[in-house]
Order: sequence, then C-alpha cells, then structure tokens
Amino acid sequence: MRGVIPTGKIIDWLGRMFKPPESGLYNISAYRAETVEEKAALDAFALFAVVHLISGLLSGCEFRVYRNGKETRGAEWAAMNVKPNKNQNAAAWKRELIARLLLSGEALCVELPDGQRILAESFNRTDDVLKGDTFTDIQRADLNISRQYKIDEVLYLQSPVNARAVWLQQIMMQYERLMTSAAKRFKKAGGEKGILEVSAVERGKADFKERFEDLQNKYFRNYFESTNAVLPLFDGYKYVPQSSGGSSGTYTNDLTSVKTLADEAISRAAQVFGVPPSYIRGDAAGIKDSQAAMMTNCIKPLAQMISQELTGKLYDSAEIASGSSIIVDTGSILHHDLIADSAGIDKLIGAGWTINEIRKALGAHALDDPDADVRFITKNYGTLAEALEGGEGNADTDKLENGL
Repeated sequence: MRGVIPTGKIIDWLGRMFKPPESGLYNISAYRAETVEEKAALDAFALFAVVHLISGLLSGCEFRVYRNGKETRGAEWAAMNVKPNKNQNAAAWKRELIARLLLSGEALCVELPDGQRILAESFNRTDDVLKGDTFTDIQRADLNISRQYKIDEVLYLQSPVNARAVWLQQIMMQYERLMTSAAKRFKKAGGEKGILEVSAVERGKADFKERFEDLQNKYFRNYFESTNAVLPLFDGYKYVPQSSGGSSGTYTNDLTSVKTLADEAISRAAQVFGVPPSYIRGDAAGIKDSQAAMMTNCIKPLAQMISQELTGKLYDSAEIASGSSIIVDTGSILHHDLIADSAGIDKLIGAGWTINEIRKALGAHALDDPDADVRFITKNYGTLAEALEGGEGNADTDKLENGL
C-alpha cells in the first residue's frame, strides 16, 4: 500500500527497522529502547530534528487567499489558516503536511462532504498519464474512505525524496558503525576494572564456588553499579583496582568523539533538505547568511510547491488569469526588530507600500482604517518622462524655470 507513513508499517525509504509510534508522526521516545540504545538514534534524531525545524517554520506561514487580484478572508482562508478539520488547528495541520511530504516524499489531503480537510495516513495511488492519477483506500485513524478520488479532486504533493533517502541511508549506516565503535570505547574507558586476589586457603574450602559466585553476582555488581558504595571483603580476598584503561583524558576524548559524530550526522541530514548545517546547530556566526540560504534552498521551494498545488486545484484557468491564487507567505518566518527595521519601513512607505501591507509583513493585524490602505509616494520617485520634463510639479513651470 502506498501512502504517507502507513500506521504500523516500516518507513520504506528510511530503510530501518523502526516501528512508527502510535502517538505521533515522529515521536523519538516511542521507538524501541534497544534500537535507540544500540544505534544511539543517530539516523532518527538527525532526520527528525531537521524535519521538525522545517515543518515548524512553514506551519507559522499564512496561506493568503486572493480573488480577482484582491486579498480575501472568507471560508477558504479560515479552512487553511484557522481550523482545517475538527481535530487539528491550522498550525498542526501544516506541520503534519510538511513532515509527511519530507519523510515519505508525498502527502495527500482530501476534503470530506462536510468541508473538513484531512491528511491521509495511507492510500493507494494508481498512475494514469492520460486521464490523471486516482486515489483509493484512503485511511486516517479509524476513518476509511472507500470512494475513489481523481487527481483534480485532492491536494497531492510529491517530492523527489527517494534519491535523498538512499543517499542519507548510506551516510547514516557509516555513522552508525562509527558511533558503535566510539560508544564501545566510551563504555570501556568509563568502566571499573580490577583484579581479585583469592588465597589458596579460601579456594580450598568446600563452599568456595557458591561463595565466589555470590560475591561476583551480588556484592561486586552492586558495587560497580552504585555511585557511592562499600564493598565488604572477607579474609582470603583482596581487590586491586586497575586504572590503566579509564583515565579522565580518554573518557573526555571518547565523549567528544560521540558528540562530534552526532553533530556531523545532523549536519549531513540538514544538507539533504537544503538547510545550512550551521543554522540547525545554532551557530551565531554568519546567522544571516544561513537564514538566507535556508529560505532560498529549502523554505521557498516548498512554499512555492504548496502555493501552486492549492492554486491549481481550487481555481480554474479563467480565475487564475483574473488574479485568483493562494500564496504561502514566508515573510513571517524571520524575526523583525521594529527599531532596527524602522529605516527600511520608512523607505517602503515612501515607495508605495500601505501601512496595512507593512503591518501584515511584520505579523501584525491590519488596521480597520481607510487611511491605512492609502499609498504614499515621495517626491524622489517619478517616471522617466517626468524626469526628462524637469522632475516634480507642473511640467510647464519646470520648463520655464530651466529655460526650456
């Protein structure tokens, strides 16, 4: 069955024996403890960290609705920006949409008869180049939709994620082997080792075997596993700790190697999705360049894909030609400092931006005031014809003053 991470199925493209959690799309804590312990969840952590970042950024973007070139806020806008269905708000719906697209390479949204828009957890897609693809066996939780949907009746996003998955899988397998090696060195360096000397008299006692096994399995085990402990030893036994393999320098170096491998795995996963590694690591140096690269290579291509799919499915060609569209506004992703941006805001107003347009770009509500929609143009701006005629004001007056 094809679809977006089917519940109870193996994530095919990840190529790992991970069982999807029952409580969420990418809940790392729900994975098997032995898998996380053995592999240190390098692949899951790196992948989900990047997907969580991207989906979180796009979930805060407003889907702007335009009818005949004018922005509107009707039922269509509310369905995509407030409450798409009874169980999700818009932010959760958008986050899941992007996460499914990135994790599985495709995401399907269908509209129910009552207007709810739900994201499919599993479905079958039948390819048909001439008539268009069809979708059947659509499921989400306990909802099973038996009817067939045509491609023009659903919102369907597809990403070339398979090539990414193969490449990412190979890299993660390499890092897992390195991580396993580093973890073994770390465990060996931080463990307790020693020599237990047993006298000949003690070894000759009839109950030596039972006493020795009890000493090993009970007393020594508790001693090694406890942070603070006292080890009772009887006559004939002498314990000598060995510190040759557990120096603090070796301990620190191995801990550093584990952290380095984890950081490197996250960096590689970030590069797969077009996110600068320095951005997801939170490096302060070059943060503006990282933000610009992330927007150009990752966020805006995804936003454009969603905008084109929504516009093409919700409007016909005549409506699109008249200016109807749905645009994913990514302007709210980056934080704006009003004081630092004040000079630029002033320039925008002078160049023809309305106050309400600027307020929306900054994430604020528009003002219910006609003056906030008035456009102002400074006298420094004009057409080429006005410049050739003498610039500002009455053209005839300018000509006289300039002796023309």
